[in-house]
Amino acid sequence: MKKCQQCGTEVLHQEQHQDAKSKASLEILHCHHCGLIQQAHIPTEDELKIYYSHHYRTDYKSVYQPKIKYVRRAGLAALDRVHFLEKHLGKIHGQQLIDIGAGGGEFVYMAHSHGFAARGIEPNQGYSEFARQVYDMRIDTATIDALEAQSADVITMFHVLEHMPKPDAVMRKVFESLKPGGYFFVEVPNILQQDASPHNIYFKAHLYYFSEYSLRAIAEPYFEVQALESHGNLKMLFKKREIVKNFAAPSPATIELQKKALSQKGWLSYLTVGGGWKKPLRRVSQYRAEAQIKDMSPKVLLDQLRCAKP
Repeated sequence: MKKCQQCGTEVLHQEQHQDAKSKASLEILHCHHCGLIQQAHIPTEDELKIYYSHHYRTDYKSVYQPKIKYVRRAGLAALDRVHFLEKHLGKIHGQQLIDIGAGGGEFVYMAHSHGFAARGIEPNQGYSEFARQVYDMRIDTATIDALEAQSADVITMFHVLEHMPKPDAVMRKVFESLKPGGYFFVEVPNILQQDASPHNIYFKAHLYYFSEYSLRAIAEPYFEVQALESHGNLKMLFKKREIVKNFAAPSPATIELQKKALSQKGWLSYLTVGGGWKKPLRRVSQYRAEAQIKDMSPKVLLDQLRCAKP
């Protein structure tokens, strides 16, 4: 019997699913103690460093540097994230912000434009080079290991944690890298969200599948929850604790609540509660907007998005 990567207890339930990209079989494990859902076979850190520095972007986007349509999508998401921070942090001007897994640099550029002293780290060579050349932002080609102790007021991580082999080690590293009273803003796919197609949930590159409950449990020894958004993707803003606490699993009642929510997911809930029937209409609108920007430069595009959505 395999053990949970987070709490070390035996995982009592396993399921077979398909990788949404390749349709290859994935063995997924459910921990009934801490609620973490995880792949049965976790690659080593060295294997992941090679994969993300050279292969991940081409596997999932089929490009070495972002196309303009991906810049637009990333720019819109970046604006929403900056506004989330503005809403919950108050003072942001001059705050030292480091974005882990910065991709093409759109969030770093938007955060800088709104007053943060922002920089990022991105392991992929093509994307980090793109960010430096196009936006003139500091995006180091590096991994989370490059973070220095107490070097940031705010650390952000968007759709990165689910790719990391040891979530607890990530939490500890971020804790050590934040200044006293610093904030950690993380966004991950929400395994309980209703607006995700049943065919678009499990991926080879996603080692972990978080709910509000399992993410809170992993973070809680190091951070206090300050804000939460759980419709669609899961956004959580944490504040650094003064002293590290011991890990505590969610209550049995909470685990049962998560199991019940998972059992209710399916095509009917996706199309009705999740609004899946509206997605074709939204895609038509998206494709029309993207057709109008094919000759636009990435920086000009981001500036237009920022001015149009203050």
